[in-house]
Amino acid sequence: MSQWTTVKRCRACGIGRICPVAREGRRTRYRTMELEIPSQVEIPTCDRCGAEWLDRQTARAIDRAMEPVYRQTLRAVWGEVMRKLTAQTSMRKVEQALGLSEGYLSKVANGRSEPSVELISNLGLIARDVKARLREIDGIWHRVASRTAGSARPAPRRGDGRRRPTAA
Repeated sequence: MSQWTTVKRCRACGIGRICPVAREGRRTRYRTMELEIPSQVEIPTCDRCGAEWLDRQTARAIDRAMEPVYRQTLRAVWGEVMRKLTAQTSMRKVEQALGLSEGYLSKVANGRSEPSVELISNLGLIARDVKARLREIDGIWHRVASRTAGSARPAPRRGDGRRRPTAA
């Protein structure tokens, strides 16, 4: 936090002074979730009306403090979702349905890899009704495979991504 050498008046109320304040209970949207800002983070705040004033330096400090909170929350959600899933099916079936490499979910569970928000979101949706969701996913890929199996092979691509002309 920058040193406050001059007293700044609040632009919201026009009376209060802006001073750095660290306190509990403040929340903000960080990436995909609304999370509590760690209490040690100082945010310039009006001592009269409570308006908070963010500058780049404060925003960076909040981001640095929020990243570990975000990762910890992702891990907690991951654990909850995986408990629901593994109670009803094997990790291998889930990996196959989502096209993940064998053992990937185990790597994430053991902390050797970080789960993405997309993966946790997909697993959370599957965990709501495991058997039905896995059948739906299998059905999607089965329909796609059966449609493309009978079609002609596309012409090979050149290095620039365009199709090569085929001899007639």
